Amino acid sequence: MGSWQHAVVQVVFWAASVLTVLLILRRPYLAVRLGGRRLLMQSYFMGALLGPVLLLGTGLLSTGEAARGIAGNGGLQPGGVLALFLAMVFMSIFLDITGFFEMAARYALRSSGTDGRRLFHAIYATVSVLTVFTSNDIVILTFTPFVYYFARGAGLDPTPYLVAEFFAANTWSMLLVIGNPTNILLAGASGMDFVLYLRWMALPTIAAGLTGIAALRFVFRREIRRPFPAPRDAAHPSEALTDRRGAAAAGILMTACIVLLAAAPWLGIPMWTIAVCCSLALLLLLAARDSYAALQKRRMGPIRLGSTRRTFVRMPWSVVPFILSLFVTVEALYRYGYTAALGRLFLGWARGVPGGVVTVYGIASTLAANLLNNIPMSLGFTFVMKDLAGPDRTGAVLATVIGSNLGANLTPLGALAGIMWMGILHGKDFRISFARFVRYGLLVTPLTLAAALAVLAVEIGLSS
Repeated sequence: MGSWQHAVVQVVFWAASVLTVLLILRRPYLAVRLGGRRLLMQSYFMGALLGPVLLLGTGLLSTGEAARGIAGNGGLQPGGVLALFLAMVFMSIFLDITGFFEMAARYALRSSGTDGRRLFHAIYATVSVLTVFTSNDIVILTFTPFVYYFARGAGLDPTPYLVAEFFAANTWSMLLVIGNPTNILLAGASGMDFVLYLRWMALPTIAAGLTGIAALRFVFRREIRRPFPAPRDAAHPSEALTDRRGAAAAGILMTACIVLLAAAPWLGIPMWTIAVCCSLALLLLLAARDSYAALQKRRMGPIRLGSTRRTFVRMPWSVVPFILSLFVTVEALYRYGYTAALGRLFLGWARGVPGGVVTVYGIASTLAANLLNNIPMSLGFTFVMKDLAGPDRTGAVLATVIGSNLGANLTPLGALAGIMWMGILHGKDFRISFARFVRYGLLVTPLTLAAALAVLAVEIGLSS
């Protein structure tokens, strides 16, 4: 392979990465007219598509090689990753539509009384618990408007509570493999099942979570001292539910799905199959209910008849071409030796630092997530660590999981949720500038990262 080929692969990779970041920052949505209606479509996947287009167009990858990248490599199966992620998101979005998340937020507000510090802790705790069992992106997008409106209505500065919500979601999403698509990517590449992943990540997540709330409380110690009027909306939290039966059905299926995911190794069923079956069960239940209501010619509630359609409209379909395109681009990096070279470099660095590969991969993945975004970073790192084995491979995978989640708290570029979070606040004429966000990130993220990596390094050391 000539040097020009290697140079072009580098250019393609960085061009696709830069275009993706620019689209996220400058034009996250494109207006599309469909059937006379104006729809907003997420645009970030178009940057990732540039990679396969240029690689195939220049002949640097054949169609067969691109197909192999999409089909998967070893334990890394794109179809399974996407199916598991989309199935869990489907159930989470429907729960949101029923008013479940708003009800949880109202309970958190009611428990805080009129004490700003109690409110701060209540928001952090509620978001943490919900993120563990659903999805960090869904919780962030759901809670952000609610927290903002409540803080404004109570005459409080929304910043401490919004930052606590955002940081909590991106920290506690590490606990279960379903909490973040990057967890699914990395665990799938290493063949880690639900229970094994949880056994490794429980203590590092707890360490990061406790360190995070302590650091955030210190950073915002003055702002959260202020009392506020008793919230009126929190008097009857259950009134937020617009579809009680739908929420109950989705909650039961979500719980059953998590239990079955934990039992997947003993059942001999892939995790993605379990998640898809549970989401299909919810979909069939909704379709049957809507059909029955239509047959009876009566509405069964203000949200029920349109719940299925609304859930599908809110699904993050753009992630499908985004991830599949990244698989092709990373396949080229692997084929031309870039990922192997970076792996050797990391291994050399690991020999000279405390914590070894855990420290190197944890710090490198945190920084790389903010250069490339956490999904392409995680996918690329699965190939970088391909030649590792034993405790080194386990440590590298889990340290990258930590970096992919906590990296989102360093700058808004670390994850798509950060850009969407900033966009929501911008739409409400409330700005947290990039520099201000980074200031909070630099005060909190190094501490949480150090706590999580230190605990993980001890676990890896004890297992060796």
